[in-house]
Amino acid sequence: MGRWERVTVQPDFQGLTRRERTGGTYLRYHPDPMPTERSVVSPDVSELVTDASTAVATLGQRLRGRPVPLLFATLLRSESLASSWIEGLRETPRNVMAARLADVEGTPGTARDVLRNIDAMASGIAALRSATWTHEDIHAIHATLLPRESQGRYRTDQVYVGGRTPLTVSYVAPPHDEVPDLMADLLRYVATTGDPPLVAALLVHAQFETIHPYEDGNGRTGRALFHAVLARAGLVDQGVLPLSLVLRDDVEAYVAALTAYRPGASGAGTAAEARHAYLRTMLDMVTDAARIAGDMIDEVAAVHARWTPYVERLRTDSSVHRLLDLLVEQPVVTPGLVQDRLGVSRVTANTALTELVRVGVVQRAGHRFKRQHVYQAGDVLALMDAYVPGPATVTLPPPPAVPRRRYGGERCGHLLPRRHVPCTLPLGHPGPHRAP
Repeated sequence: MGRWERVTVQPDFQGLTRRERTGGTYLRYHPDPMPTERSVVSPDVSELVTDASTAVATLGQRLRGRPVPLLFATLLRSESLASSWIEGLRETPRNVMAARLADVEGTPGTARDVLRNIDAMASGIAALRSATWTHEDIHAIHATLLPRESQGRYRTDQVYVGGRTPLTVSYVAPPHDEVPDLMADLLRYVATTGDPPLVAALLVHAQFETIHPYEDGNGRTGRALFHAVLARAGLVDQGVLPLSLVLRDDVEAYVAALTAYRPGASGAGTAAEARHAYLRTMLDMVTDAARIAGDMIDEVAAVHARWTPYVERLRTDSSVHRLLDLLVEQPVVTPGLVQDRLGVSRVTANTALTELVRVGVVQRAGHRFKRQHVYQAGDVLALMDAYVPGPATVTLPPPPAVPRRRYGGERCGHLLPRRHVPCTLPLGHPGPHRAP
């Protein structure tokens, strides 16, 4: 069982707070290694595992049956935005997406931090699908998240959570010299565990947060590992489970669950009881996340349904179709980005954007970008914006009239009573019937 160590801090007469000047003691946690055999859970937790695993497996099957790029991108971006929100990095979806544009000015620094979280989540899940994880794989996720702070190694100092000194913080992680062995044990568990994938993913996340192997970015990196375990097991491999959306809305319960994972400083409780308390909370949150993901699937389908009438009349080789694919990946663009990514001329890029503006799929970006040539796919941004707390930051204009196909397609066929011949106009045409 993990143990708590009481550490004495000598008075610092130059300290900024009274607590620092008087000194005192604090508790530092030394976690147990991960289990070497399949975890044994209580009957009530086993029932929760079954229910949550069924919900997640059903979601995974729906995602595999509908491998829509917009759906994958929306789940990934919403999860990353919420994961950043938990850490106090709060920004609008449009600003985050605009942070990827090198030719746009006025993007907040926070937006670039959140964008790196999206990239770290995506690259981490892709890289960790392999059977064996290495320390370098974990460092790579952290480096994508915090390129300036990451040094390709674990921390070499003591870290605290929830304050500036160990005397006033909520949690003190194990000493830095224990981190390499603890992380090696965590990687061993990932490679050899017989626990159900959902239980393994949750335990990996809790152990990672308990070890706190880096000076910063542990929460976001740990949540990326949760998704990587699910992807590696094939449980959710065509998207991500938006767990952070649920965690963000009840951070206190999330923190309490992580605290419960570590048996109390008084010595009460066993390691198994601690894991059960943690799993009870997190499994309920997982079930809620699966429900939210199901709602997102329906919302993405509605966006595709709105787009289809506007673009089905275009040639399949039209640059507008390729621009729509780009907008799924990058819903905020400039003519220069369209030109570079599609390999077309500036005139063609502007023509494609103008066409999508005309039918309401794309709008000119306003506010901080109104003096620049920035365009946004409002429907794509609104999918993410719906899950950002507070008032909506994306306002969609009313949709324009759906353009009608003038050539080709199914004919009306209504029998004209006087001439006794079928109408030759397209099906659903306005105005009177007409025959040749």
